[in-house]
Amino acid sequence: MADRKYCLCCGEDVPFNRVEREGRTELTCAFCGFTLDVEAEPQPARGSTVFLADDSQVTRDILQGILLSRGIAPDVRSFPDGTAFVSAVSKLFSDHQSLSLAILDLNMPVMDGLTAARTLRALEGQFGLDRTPLIFFSSVKCDENLRRQLVATAPASYVNKGSDAEPDRLVERIDKLISYILMKRKAA
Repeated sequence: MADRKYCLCCGEDVPFNRVEREGRTELTCAFCGFTLDVEAEPQPARGSTVFLADDSQVTRDILQGILLSRGIAPDVRSFPDGTAFVSAVSKLFSDHQSLSLAILDLNMPVMDGLTAARTLRALEGQFGLDRTPLIFFSSVKCDENLRRQLVATAPASYVNKGSDAEPDRLVERIDKLISYILMKRKAA
């Protein structure tokens, strides 16, 4: 076994810790504590609604394909910017429906992902809803400012979509992260 594993949050190979939790073994990043791997395969939540916003149609298609083909979410809606995302979230909440997961590109035209996330949190408060897990995307390395934003918009995770040019690696990282987040929410 290697002494380093790739951390989605840190965007690089990191040393890891082995943690026994809820009858399974988790490998966690020694720097940020993010779960890198779980020995027992999590079962994703079914019957969920996922919204994703990214100005890249290719990225939206990849994400939508993962979510639908793996049966993680039967209802996946994508938006080209944060404004369209926020408008759809507001309508969803007004219709007394909930959101299981939100995936946001950090850098989008019209409204960026952080502004969309803060607006989502405000809407959740207004409607008295639990916080939706977030996944942020960007092609930049996760710095201290972004880590503070992750804490402020928690539960939130980060995937560096530009750290590996191989599309299959991006698909694999996204798939693991989405499955982990939905499994964690189901257990809560």
